[in-house]
Amino acid sequence: MLVGLLPFVLAEVGLRGFDAGRSADSSDPLSGFNPRSQLFERQGNVYRTARARERFFTPQEFPVTKPANEFRFFCFGGSTVFGHPYQADTAFPKWLELELSTRDPTHAYRAVNCGGISYASYRETALVKEVLQYQPDLILFATGHNEFLEDRTYHSIKKRPAAWAWLQNTAYSLRIVNLARRWFVDQPAQANDETTADQESQLSPEVRARLDSASGYASYHRDDAWRENVIAQFDESVRAIVASCRAAGVPIMLVKPGSNLRDCPPFKSEHRADLAPEEEHEWQKAFDAATVADETNPEQALEHYRKAETIDGDYALLSYRIARVLDRLGRIPDALTYYCKARDEDICPLRIIKPMEQSLARIAVETGTPFLDAARLLSAESFDYIPGFECYLDHVHPTIGGHQKIARALAAQMREGGLLPKAVAWPEEKRRATYTHHLEQLGPRYFAEGKERVNWLEHWARRERLLEETLPHDARGYVRLGFRRLDLGDESAAWRSFDEALKRNPTATQLLQKHAQDLVSQGRSQSATNLLRRISSPTETQPRHPAVVN
Repeated sequence: MLVGLLPFVLAEVGLRGFDAGRSADSSDPLSGFNPRSQLFERQGNVYRTARARERFFTPQEFPVTKPANEFRFFCFGGSTVFGHPYQADTAFPKWLELELSTRDPTHAYRAVNCGGISYASYRETALVKEVLQYQPDLILFATGHNEFLEDRTYHSIKKRPAAWAWLQNTAYSLRIVNLARRWFVDQPAQANDETTADQESQLSPEVRARLDSASGYASYHRDDAWRENVIAQFDESVRAIVASCRAAGVPIMLVKPGSNLRDCPPFKSEHRADLAPEEEHEWQKAFDAATVADETNPEQALEHYRKAETIDGDYALLSYRIARVLDRLGRIPDALTYYCKARDEDICPLRIIKPMEQSLARIAVETGTPFLDAARLLSAESFDYIPGFECYLDHVHPTIGGHQKIARALAAQMREGGLLPKAVAWPEEKRRATYTHHLEQLGPRYFAEGKERVNWLEHWARRERLLEETLPHDARGYVRLGFRRLDLGDESAAWRSFDEALKRNPTATQLLQKHAQDLVSQGRSQSATNLLRRISSPTETQPRHPAVVN
């Protein structure tokens, strides 16, 4: 047996000697659950994002030896921290780095973006423990949107028996195994553009195929026990991360992410399990009647929706429909309640839900951890404090202006908490100039690629099934849609939305003028100029009579 194994031992030694077959150069078959798999690998005098992780983490690097005047902070979370639908260059960690560097030129500030696409909190615990060895001055942790997605996808890996987990972890750390995987698994899959069984357990852009498969999107059903387990695990993971940072003497800040409530219907709805067939028939009859009346007679529609609610009020789309009608009737507090209920009752929850929001706030209080409520921050900038496309580009990812606001709030809280030295003043004019210069360096293609990613994401989430639910119903709805399109660099589509808004209500001009001011503050003066020029040249079909914006 020893003689038979000798060639493999010699091959392993030779590969290590020539530094070939590294695990960092191959896709991760265990999706980050192998403790031997690192997020960063040392290359000379710097640490760089491991090559195998670049499919779902933005490439980052930082010196092995930390400069004496450097303030180094690592930012953890999902695709929001990553910067989707754009890249890390417009995510809040980058804006925070610019803010701190400009206001305090005596220090070098370095933000290391560790946002992982579709990463949940229980997978980030290992990453936080890893970076604690890289001399961080602060950990920023913003998570909560991916808890249900990943638990469905990685359940089999997480529940591996200890002996089998050790064997797999050890095998995938061998150079000869990784080299064989690159030849026989990774390369053929890339050449044929196929998703193999091995790749289905990876965290990669092909996550859409999982949601579209029988084991993905279709597997989401009402399961209260599983839901409670996920919530409990989220609480446990966040507490473990806070404890790890405290044990290492590294400050940590928790950030509660927000989500789109007004312009994002629930991804999947289901009736309660004990609903009898005759009850479901009556429910559907009332729901259909409300749908017919929805556009022309909202009061009557609400009456029918309420009737359906008495039969089964747990159907997420019903709550969203009720919220939308209440919104149009001007009953804003009630509408907000139902928008939140629609999010929390979503069978396929891709947005942080209320129990997890409460968990983050509770952990912050109990552990004395600094806490930023980014959800409330962006809600304050939205129409009637109900966030929609004016704050988010899709269901969870903030606009560029939203990321900038989060960065400014974090900087202020860091200064108030004594984490930063006293900063010099940064006049608004200089702030705008810094933002403009940074955005101009990215180029127009940067925004076009963001639009493509949004289109991909909506297809991945199968939003075409709910296309009718996402269409605007009033002037402000078209204004919000125009804001979103403008943020994605699609000006022609934005003008169509704004024209429709002005047709429905000329006083929507006030909202457009305010948005132009916001664009200037974001460093996007040219977009603001184009918008104001468009407002000053109304189309011939616009009505000339005054009205109140719906």
